[in-house]
Amino acid sequence: MLECLVNGEISNFLAATNRGLNYADGLFETLVIRNGRPLRWQAHMDRLGAGCERLGMSMPPQAVLLREVQTVSTGLADAVVKIILTRDGRERGYMPEKDSTSTRIVSAHLFPVGAAEFAHNGVRTRICDLRLAIQPALGGIKHLSRLEQVMASAELRDKGAEEGILLDPEDHIISAVSANIFLVVENRLLTPRLDRCGVRGVVRAAILAGFAARCEQRRLLVDMFQEADEVFICNSVRGIVPVTAIDEREFEIGLVTRELQTWLQEGARMA
Repeated sequence: MLECLVNGEISNFLAATNRGLNYADGLFETLVIRNGRPLRWQAHMDRLGAGCERLGMSMPPQAVLLREVQTVSTGLADAVVKIILTRDGRERGYMPEKDSTSTRIVSAHLFPVGAAEFAHNGVRTRICDLRLAIQPALGGIKHLSRLEQVMASAELRDKGAEEGILLDPEDHIISAVSANIFLVVENRLLTPRLDRCGVRGVVRAAILAGFAARCEQRRLLVDMFQEADEVFICNSVRGIVPVTAIDEREFEIGLVTRELQTWLQEGARMA
């Protein structure tokens, strides 16, 4: 971590009573700074606002968050900035206080090494044993509880896979551990519905909007991987990354994946 602000002040410390620490009561966004500017800023803010509304939390003014993002990333051409909002509360217990405020944690981090290599060469994946719990009240939002992803990531250690694929208990495809997923089937882009679990990513939303005529959100059983011509994953930091293997099933890096990579890169240059 290069620099961190807590409620606008330089700090790495939170109160022991913080509800994000105690109950994962909060939300987060991870965004890219490119040439000193945050990419897809409004999309991140729209998702954060929707999450605040879902949880009944107060949303800080965008101008405040933007100023703090710019502060922590000053002097950095390329970086990753994380915004965390936790609900404030003075008393212990699950019941949130009415009309409580939010604590803001904004931190800057080095851009990950190897992101361009993954985008070019693709990643090998495996289907994780862990199943994501179905919880429609939290489906789609980027809440703080990431223990499922922590446990799934631990499965990948020494398995020869750079990423894991997550299913729900009914064997529906949901996502990668840290990214959304698309299957290319006869030139159509299929991606899971994320109304019961998973995170509706910002890049996923951009693809759905930019290629609406070719996209379909639906329940996808794990057997659909056998019908896919191409598979790729996407998130705000790595962009679009081809999947070259899921367990023993191998995939070519196809023309559709490369088309979307070019489209996303051109959009980033224009942002």
